Amino acid sequence: MSAFKDMVAADNKDVFLNMDEFGEKHNLNGADCQCILQNSAAVQALSIGEGMHKTYPELYGDDLVVNVEAGELPEIPVYGQLFSVDDKNYLVDTVKEDMGMLTIGLVANER
Repeated sequence: MSAFKDMVAADNKDVFLNMDEFGEKHNLNGADCQCILQNSAAVQALSIGEGMHKTYPELYGDDLVVNVEAGELPEIPVYGQLFSVDDKNYLVDTVKEDMGMLTIGLVANER
């Protein structure tokens, strides 16, 4: 592995998933992982300048974005797979891998 890839791998846990900053321990599909959980509606609203003022009362669901090192999970999830976060069930909507980090988009119907 190159020196750059080694630095990125170390930064994934020491910087991006730092437990003193944003990183937290959560149970992802039965594995205790150091990760970051974000409500994707909030992420999207903030990224397009809407802030938290827009709501959709007609929707009954939850969405979540999980950032975790790929090696923390026993397998990389796929679209449509049942995926649990702290014993709450979701369906996998998207999975992206970039330099050893997974970004997993999850959705759940709360009706």
